[in-house]
Amino acid sequence: MLKLLFITPKIDERHDDLAFASLWAKAFADAGYEVTVIAGDVVSHSLPFPVLSVGHAQGGSWLRSFLRFQKLIVTLKYDRVFVHMNTRWLAAGAWYWWIRRIPTYLWFTHYTRTITFRIGEICLSRIFAATKESLPQFEGDPRKIVTGHGIDTAYWNVADVPDAEREPMTNLLVVHRISRSKRFEIVLKTLALLPSQYCVTHYGRPQDPSQDPEYAAEIEGLVSSLGLKDRVKFMGAIPMPELRNIYPRYRVFVNMVPKTIDKTVLEAMYCGLTPVINCAHADAIGYPDAPADDSPESVALFIKTMTQKSRAELRRIVEERHSLQSLIEKMSVYIRPGN
Repeated sequence: MLKLLFITPKIDERHDDLAFASLWAKAFADAGYEVTVIAGDVVSHSLPFPVLSVGHAQGGSWLRSFLRFQKLIVTLKYDRVFVHMNTRWLAAGAWYWWIRRIPTYLWFTHYTRTITFRIGEICLSRIFAATKESLPQFEGDPRKIVTGHGIDTAYWNVADVPDAEREPMTNLLVVHRISRSKRFEIVLKTLALLPSQYCVTHYGRPQDPSQDPEYAAEIEGLVSSLGLKDRVKFMGAIPMPELRNIYPRYRVFVNMVPKTIDKTVLEAMYCGLTPVINCAHADAIGYPDAPADDSPESVALFIKTMTQKSRAELRRIVEERHSLQSLIEKMSVYIRPGN
């Protein structure tokens, strides 16, 4: 059995943003890999294979964590390395994986080529991304493989909620961290153009202490200046498992992230919510409907005239294009032979 070292920032099955890392690690095991996990921090999990922490909790010693990481990568036995979303650990281990010629793979859906990324590139066999817009610096590089995204459909296979118990289509659900990249200001400006019965319920929190608090303050000011205090509910962060109870109670899910696939959109769709997303996002998912452009006027018009899609239709799109199991299969075409 092929031994896979799975490296990820955090293992915590109740985390509001990173809990899905456990689902990815388990999916590799289900696909026939012998998995060992190294995480920056380990809080709670139910995984049936080794999960090792380097003790990099917030505020912890980076040097101590780095040395612990070095000890693990040179003593553990593995055939392949899969780095999940984090170029810091990629850079930290690149020297060893390059010397040992261990095939190494990265899943990364961002747009920037950070210093740690540049260091880590030397050892990469392939770079997997959700959309062609991710990592434009690698356009034309044969190592970049566009795979689509993936969610664990078994995990999100929640019971349907009776129509009478669901929120009306005028209560718009938003689930994502409060970050400038999510473009939540478009949602608020859209809401200001909609009739007063429309409202927004938002779940999420600022996460990057260097940038998100400033954006959160801007959002708070925008809510006030647009007169939306009675129409926007900020619910804060909740553990990911609780979203399985929240998604099915709503009908419409709004996400204005550009040029990517946000996993929360796939989760919401699988739970039966009709998405409001921009054209590039819809095209990447394979969803057939979107506002004409990203202006609040176009998004408001779309919301007022949209038709709710059936749960079966929404699930079919996710199952055919974006299940985690199919994503692992696509990546395994390269990982198993070490290409």
